[in-house]
Amino acid sequence: MKALSRCILLLLGLLYSSLAIASFNQYNDAEVRLMQQVYQQHNANISRKDVRKHMFENQFLLYQAEQHMPELNKRQSTVGFSTQYHVERYLMNIFDTQLNLSTPYVKAANLTQYNAQWLLQVLPSYPANGQYNTEQINKMQRIDLSGLFTTSVNLYEFIAPLSMQVRFRLHQGESDLFKTEVIKKQQFDAALLKATPLLLKQGIDIAHLEELAKGDILRPSIQSWLGIKKMMHGQSPILDTLEQQVSDKEIKTYYQTNKARFKYLSEVTAYGAAFTKREQAVRFRNKAQASSVTDALYISQQNDIYAQYHNKLTRKNKNNWAVQLAFTLKAGELSTVMRSPEGLWVVIISNNHQYNYFSATDETVRYQAKKAIAIQKAQQRYQQNWLAWQQQNAVKL
Repeated sequence: MKALSRCILLLLGLLYSSLAIASFNQYNDAEVRLMQQVYQQHNANISRKDVRKHMFENQFLLYQAEQHMPELNKRQSTVGFSTQYHVERYLMNIFDTQLNLSTPYVKAANLTQYNAQWLLQVLPSYPANGQYNTEQINKMQRIDLSGLFTTSVNLYEFIAPLSMQVRFRLHQGESDLFKTEVIKKQQFDAALLKATPLLLKQGIDIAHLEELAKGDILRPSIQSWLGIKKMMHGQSPILDTLEQQVSDKEIKTYYQTNKARFKYLSEVTAYGAAFTKREQAVRFRNKAQASSVTDALYISQQNDIYAQYHNKLTRKNKNNWAVQLAFTLKAGELSTVMRSPEGLWVVIISNNHQYNYFSATDETVRYQAKKAIAIQKAQQRYQQNWLAWQQQNAVKL
């Protein structure tokens, strides 16, 4: 029985460790039904049709990744966990929530020998850039961990999928963390062995399930790379290229169509005073609130901080902090008592707001137009490629 278990896990291990993109897969009703149950954990009203579309779109996205960004198959970032690590966590959630595996995955193993001293002995010095060199890899590959797992695993194969932060902590001798990760891997191997025949009995292909897990994990990164979703860090290379291709004619057309977006506050009338003590500013504000700022200035015999501009402020004056503040207030709104960068306490009011439009050749217009047009083109290209992929593979949504 143990030999059979090793054989099954070895075959499945080869499947998962490669994370290769398989040829096109049609999903059967059982697979769609299972994934609908998974997605309903976050969207109770998701329809079967929407689930099928999502599943096939994920497969299309994985195809795009294979063509343009194959590095995502291994890792989404150099500091994070490997894609395979995330896939295993995703599959564990499915096993737990959808298959109702009632028996314990593994019996508690004796991990006493894997203490801080052992870790410091078997692990090389942590590399400054977080990337192991050939000598360090070879050293870890000589440490066999097969006694901990059903399949053959060395220390490097075990530690490489972990995040940079986790690996760094292991290099500091945090043995409890090592044991936690060992148990996670043991539980996954045992759960996979138990879940596989149950899934096959339902007509669910384990390779399809792995692909679906990977598709959901990589979906945001791939869509960001393709320029149809906002990228949290950095810029999509697709958008970079498309921005360079935007013509002056396209910018002009975009400006004419979206001119309202380029309206800006060009001039305000402002009055205000500055004080060395907050209490003085509070009293001034109370007077201004009871009548007006101009009356309060007169009664307090206080200099108007905007007198040098004749109280008419334009964008040319915005290098002054008090002027910037006047442009941020709503018309007729009396500011609270605010502390200036120079340490003074300021109270102001801004009104008579005048608006204008940036010209079509303004850098603000050109910058925003290029960004918006590039996104439109990226979305059009995405829809065209997505439709072509459906037609090529005879996908009917």
